[in-house]
Amino acid sequence: MSRAASSQRRRLALPEVTSTNSVALEAARAGDPGPLWVTAERQSAGRGRRGRAWVSEAGNLYASWLVVDPAPLDQLTNLPLVASLGVRNGIAALLGGDGERAQVKWPNDVLVSDKKAVGILLESERLPDGRMAVVVGCGVNVAHVPDDAPYGVTSLEREGVLRPLDVVFDTIAGAVEAAFGLFARGAGFAAVRRDWLAHAVGVGGPCRVNLSDRSLEGRFEALDQSGRLLLRQDNGETIAISAGDLFFLGADARGTPGVPASADARGQTNV
Repeated sequence: MSRAASSQRRRLALPEVTSTNSVALEAARAGDPGPLWVTAERQSAGRGRRGRAWVSEAGNLYASWLVVDPAPLDQLTNLPLVASLGVRNGIAALLGGDGERAQVKWPNDVLVSDKKAVGILLESERLPDGRMAVVVGCGVNVAHVPDDAPYGVTSLEREGVLRPLDVVFDTIAGAVEAAFGLFARGAGFAAVRRDWLAHAVGVGGPCRVNLSDRSLEGRFEALDQSGRLLLRQDNGETIAISAGDLFFLGADARGTPGVPASADARGQTNV
């Protein structure tokens, strides 16, 4: 990331907020055209997917990126993949020669050495003028990790990254912006899908997906052209799943977090 690119980035840096996502959405309602980054040293009411609380101690990175009308409506559901690829690429750059330890888990978790290092929450809101405000929020474990996580967690410092928070922010922000540039409002999703799969965990292995009304087990075959998880069941049927709780099974579990895989609820269809 060049110094010029960093200096041209619009950023609202605050000491403490309820949540950076909330501040970014408030800015959109007030007429901010985006793109705008909102960062905070600490969040008093950080939140994760499905309303979960998000631990927000000082020393970690809390950042949200406001973009307005980043893609047509039919492409918005692919933004979690775009965002996770961007954050993953930023962390890989911070890891340097060990960058391949940074991986993605469908559709928007970022892991380092099979442990969760980042939480990503995308929120959107229709503005009075009809445009769609989208906020990409990410909490990066830089110095701290939660004490009570039911899965493996890590931090950048534990993984050997000893860089100032501003460097961590600039690196990740630049990578997220680059991923959205590659996405090109949906025209470049094939390239995003290709790069995402190149760094994904669990592809080809056994898994379970918990849906709202049932659980399905099978093999994580790939992503389809729309970014849905393709689950091949023992009976040979392949199901395309848009939302659910993804868990890896058996030897492929490796302590990898089995956390909610998506915040949308498009359901599943047979292919």
